[in-house]
Amino acid sequence: MSARSRAKKGWMLAFADMVTLLITFFIMIIVVNKAEINQLQKWSERQIDQSYLYLQSNVSLQNLSLLDVTRVPQGILLRIQNPLAFESASYQPTELLSSQLNEVGRLLSDTPILQARENAEPSKVIAKAKQNGFEWLSEVIIEGHTDNDPVDPLSPLRNNWFLSAMRAQAVMQALYTNSGLQPEQFSIMGMGEYHPVVVNSSAENKNLNRRVEILISAGFQEAQNI
Repeated sequence: MSARSRAKKGWMLAFADMVTLLITFFIMIIVVNKAEINQLQKWSERQIDQSYLYLQSNVSLQNLSLLDVTRVPQGILLRIQNPLAFESASYQPTELLSSQLNEVGRLLSDTPILQARENAEPSKVIAKAKQNGFEWLSEVIIEGHTDNDPVDPLSPLRNNWFLSAMRAQAVMQALYTNSGLQPEQFSIMGMGEYHPVVVNSSAENKNLNRRVEILISAGFQEAQNI
């Protein structure tokens, strides 16, 4: 074997070693990043669990009878599903619902996942995650739902989509006013009659389908570079 051939073979071996090292390095980066994401997810779930227990106990203690609190995979669901919540074909909350929404708004002001940036220990976790490219996002998503009874065509409400959106808007306004949360933490959706929980086959079932759902969620997402 000539000296030139030996040199070429040596270069190929060195290049192969470098590629192997690069692949190993990137695998380690992926493993470390995945482990960090898993830790952040577990931390987020603990915060949601803590917030759920806080809301559930306070809704019960204050006898907020028009609201039901449930832990769901997406976060915490507060459901208003009671004929005493709104007048028929109206988006204005009854006095009873208005009073209870005011209390819920005040509860949201102390809900851990919605105030994590303001509290000492959670804020440290959020700041550390931000250094590694992850942003903490907390939000309150309010969905309005109706039954399939048609809206009077002469009514300014026009249709069930509009009615459900206006009910969600009324609930959001009460929560925003009393919680002190940032406006960008809120969003609303009007779902109309198209996501029933049961078939609209009886008055009782229609009562169940007329509802407003408040989903409180939070978690980390990759920061967007603008």
